Amino acid sequence: QAGVCLGDLEREANRFGLSLRASPTESLAFIGGAISTCASGVRGFGYGSIRNYIKGLEIVLMTKDTINIKRGEILSKAREFDFKCKDKKFKFNLPTYQMPKVKSQAGYFIKDNMDLIDLFIGSEGTLGVIVCCEVMLQRMPFSVFDGLVFFKKEEAALSFVDKIKQLKKENTLRPASLEFFDTNSLNLLKEEYSFIPDADAAVYFEQEAQTEENCNYLLEVWQNLIEQGSALADKSILADTSGEREKIFEFRHKLPQMINESLRLTKQVKTATDIAVPWQNFRKMYDFYKTLACQSKIDYANFGHIGENHLHFNFLPKNDTQAKQAREYIMEFCRRAVSLGGTVSAEHGIGKIKKPYLKIMYNQQGIKEMAALKKYFDPHCLLGLDNIFDKELLSG
Repeated sequence: QAGVCLGDLEREANRFGLSLRASPTESLAFIGGAISTCASGVRGFGYGSIRNYIKGLEIVLMTKDTINIKRGEILSKAREFDFKCKDKKFKFNLPTYQMPKVKSQAGYFIKDNMDLIDLFIGSEGTLGVIVCCEVMLQRMPFSVFDGLVFFKKEEAALSFVDKIKQLKKENTLRPASLEFFDTNSLNLLKEEYSFIPDADAAVYFEQEAQTEENCNYLLEVWQNLIEQGSALADKSILADTSGEREKIFEFRHKLPQMINESLRLTKQVKTATDIAVPWQNFRKMYDFYKTLACQSKIDYANFGHIGENHLHFNFLPKNDTQAKQAREYIMEFCRRAVSLGGTVSAEHGIGKIKKPYLKIMYNQQGIKEMAALKKYFDPHCLLGLDNIFDKELLSG
């Protein structure tokens, strides 16, 4: 049921040697919320978002109807759905906009000949209420080890990441996670972790292995990559015990907490990107981050899911003037991302705060078509008002 939290689901699955490997990071989140926001976690590089693992949904609509959807059973013809569910006929058209070809959670998931279940996944609670779901689990891997690789030069870290992406593309190496920390991120973390060396960047990865032989082979592969990648090999960490892995896992998730604490001290709110761009344009986006950050003269940290070309650039304003400037720069980042074929929201959805960003991605007609689709399922406009698009678009 929708109110089961992800941590409880994982613990129960583990008793049977199973796991939701694409589980979002926040273990206290409910499975219903994770599906309605199409959440993804630190293993997105290897597994993608939770969308890929939802096989069935039971949804209550505000028309009092309940619909049960099984993946693969109800498909659109081009952009039109026409089907019956419990003797009730459904017929409606989908919006006409084209989604970017990157990891994206910005507005309704729309494409030609799509599965109905994908319309509700990531709809942010605006179309119906998810009450039950069927989830596809995976076998627990035989072994898992983590790496935290430090680099004296940022360019060496970026080249290291490019190498890993290429190996994945060739199906030679398939880490579950691939994450990045810039020098400002590491400087923040040094307050808590004395083992961080004098480094410009770090890369975190998680690697699964299916046998002992496979684990030994993969450890050797990673060691060679680290030695050949101009890393600070003697300062880097390969963690293959539960205690060491827990230490590295904590390191990976400490930074967002520290950023939030820093903002609380200056009485400011989070001002960050959730941008992803196509692989071939990632360096252009990365360079644009650095150019505007230097121009702004505002403290910042840039980190996140570099394996998916998806970083979280966080401004750290110290006063209201800087906060206002930071918001203007975030809009510039979003415009640049869209011009490069990217998305303004790769995993956190639009909600109420990021509606101006969605208007950069899709024209007004596309957003009006989203509103019309919402009214089809929720004619009295009871669910999630002002989420994704302005509630004024629902009048009339």
